[in-house]
Amino acid sequence: IKAGVPVVPGNTEGVKDADEALAIAAQYGFPVLLKAAAGGGGKGMRIVNSDAEFDEQLERAQSEALASFGDDAVFIEKYITSPK
Repeated sequence: IKAGVPVVPGNTEGVKDADEALAIAAQYGFPVLLKAAAGGGGKGMRIVNSDAEFDEQLERAQSEALASFGDDAVFIEKYITSPK
């Protein structure tokens, strides 16, 4: 971001609060990708297509992130369905 390189829209701080996470997701528009802030290798990642499934997918992502990395904070970014 500092270098001016285009990036996928998303937050840069890990989020733990469900209401805050949903507000961020709504800001970017669905679908969004939830990603474990402390993670890697695809653990703690969930694609969320609508606000109706957001709470369940957030709970799953946070649970997996906590179990795998000891931290349940997540990043939220716009999910790009057709990158080309």
